[in-house]
Amino acid sequence: MTLNSLGDVEFVGEIEWDGKAIVVGAATPFGHVSCRIPRETIHALPVYSDALEREIRLERHLILERLAPALRAKISRSAAGEPVDLWPWEISRARPAAVASTLPTDQEAAGSVPEAMEKAQPS
Repeated sequence: MTLNSLGDVEFVGEIEWDGKAIVVGAATPFGHVSCRIPRETIHALPVYSDALEREIRLERHLILERLAPALRAKISRSAAGEPVDLWPWEISRARPAAVASTLPTDQEAAGSVPEAMEKAQPS
């Protein structure tokens, strides 16, 4: 599927939390797509790294809003009508604008090794 712009994808219907994933439908020029954001993807966002089921259920709209750019990008690369699951490694690799502010860059991540790990440990 090739979309003219990522804006061609609109999330429609209820945003549901089934205890394992946020589930939402997306309307595209090529038809309806079912989308899932598994718990491990939600936990990849620093703000939600230790979120409880209740918190995810209450904030599912905000979570979708934060992950929407990455989800739209994945939908645009998927086959028409194919269900889409958004995985943690896909949000860190794509670094959409809404997520980039909450995830460290590769350089920041490399520089964040605790001092204890950087120092040679005595044998």
